[in-house]
Amino acid sequence: MAGRSLVKSLLVAGLTVANPIVRVLNGSYEGLYLPSFQQDVFLGVPYAQDTGGANRFRVPQSLVETWTSVRDAKVYGPACPDDQIAVDGHYGMSEDCLSINIVRPAGSYGSYGDDGREDTEEAQSSKQKLPVLLWIHGGGYQVGTSALPNYNLTYLVQRSVDVGLPVLAASINYRKGGWGNMYSREIQGSGNTNLALRDMRKALAWIQENIGAFGGDASSVTIWGESAGSFAVGQLLMSYGGRTDGLFHRSIQESGSAATAWCNGSDWYQPIYDKIVDRTNCTQAIDTLKCLRTVDYDVIFPFLNASALPGPGWYPTVDGDVIPAYPTELLYQGRFAHVPHLYGTNSDEGTDNAPVGVINTDADLYTYLQQDTGFGFPSSTIRRIMQLYPDDPAKGIPLNTGPERFADKGYQYKRVAAIVGDVFYHAPRLDDARHYAEHAPTYIYRFNTRPLAGYVNTDYNGTNAGGSSGDGNATVMLAPAYKGVAHFSEVGFVFANPGSVGPWPGYRALSRMMSEQWIRFAYTGNPNGQGLPRWPRYNESKKGFNLVLQTEEQGGTYVEEDTYRIEGREYLTKWARRRHV
Repeated sequence: MAGRSLVKSLLVAGLTVANPIVRVLNGSYEGLYLPSFQQDVFLGVPYAQDTGGANRFRVPQSLVETWTSVRDAKVYGPACPDDQIAVDGHYGMSEDCLSINIVRPAGSYGSYGDDGREDTEEAQSSKQKLPVLLWIHGGGYQVGTSALPNYNLTYLVQRSVDVGLPVLAASINYRKGGWGNMYSREIQGSGNTNLALRDMRKALAWIQENIGAFGGDASSVTIWGESAGSFAVGQLLMSYGGRTDGLFHRSIQESGSAATAWCNGSDWYQPIYDKIVDRTNCTQAIDTLKCLRTVDYDVIFPFLNASALPGPGWYPTVDGDVIPAYPTELLYQGRFAHVPHLYGTNSDEGTDNAPVGVINTDADLYTYLQQDTGFGFPSSTIRRIMQLYPDDPAKGIPLNTGPERFADKGYQYKRVAAIVGDVFYHAPRLDDARHYAEHAPTYIYRFNTRPLAGYVNTDYNGTNAGGSSGDGNATVMLAPAYKGVAHFSEVGFVFANPGSVGPWPGYRALSRMMSEQWIRFAYTGNPNGQGLPRWPRYNESKKGFNLVLQTEEQGGTYVEEDTYRIEGREYLTKWARRRHV
């Protein structure tokens, strides 16, 4: 801890600690020193060229520019385009968006010069190289950016130092919507498919080439994501039939599988592509894809976001290259990266996808399953699903809410929430875990603590947060009961962000435990450690083991066999291929 002691002594003496400077292959960047965390951050660092103009709808291009001056890396980069401009566009939004953010402990853990200058190669080589934890944000592959406050990595890096296992954390932006997942015969024929996944692999390649300059260990990289970020981690595991190319070494998936998102082909996307060509006056062009690259950003923007599409939106496709076959097929063949996995779902995932206010009768549910789930279920299959998921609110989702129906959300709301949660999250997770565990250490969780909503407090230690109660003037309340332990509920706990976790001691204790488990996994591929509940490997039981993560007030964390709604989940897994996965 000598480096941190030096930084602290300089602050006590009233001296200013200079901002860190790091030299990567292309040139030097100056980041920011955060005295409250004793961390260095580098924000908005490009990992590939601008994706506009000639690079639109093209695989990410390597940086070729070099410079001798020092460039600033002190502000998040622009979000990649989407239609949520007010939320995602706080730091701008443009096609020049492929950037990475890096947070590291200051001092002896990274290439930090005591006088603010760049370290010599000898000084860098003598310092501990830190495991790299790379966050891939969610947003359904349609929206989102790494700059959202929920994804602030400083608290997690602080936590890693507190437990004596310092990590370097990073996050990236990647192309979404039609910008990153456009598909057609023209796209397929040009080799420019699955750009979102190619962006992520390009970022991982940049990490291999440059992260050592920041103090990171390129031989110890964990890919980590939630929701669409978790879909992406699953798809990266399967890319090129399981070829990692040394880009990553462990995986963390929170609420999402490679089989959660559709893999629709040209029969789905071609009419959409043709419509965009028509509306941008490219119909008469010999090369319509080349023509689309010349269309002004403001003109093409409205046609490339999820709001312009019918159905599920833009997702990666089976292109025979990055994704060589359906994810379920790759899973069953063992054609995925055999690296350690930490993976889980939240108890009430289905409340995030369940239709609200429309499923009141058996007939409503039948119609919904027939028309709106994307499977094209035969009638006999729909009847079997309805048998496996009866109209019994005590068996519905949210879990453990007894006879309460939340009838204002639909008389059979809890029934459909159980089904869609299993369709998109719990059944694919079951299938993945069984196959992952055959080849590598696999640790599965079920998160079971209802989060708080409406709480804001950025004080890391919980002190000076509004008096002895620690709740200040903030409004402290649980998320709505009808949502339960919904999709995204675990994120604040993992990120160790007190502004998301809230002031209650039990919640903060759970967050400390979970963040340490994630950090330990990033170090060793094993989340276990002294003082933590034992987390067994999934295949230590023939039925599979889950670690149920919840507060002590709820009875504490415990191990369960992976048998909840097992008959329904296994039945839905058999039908997964019908939804193009």
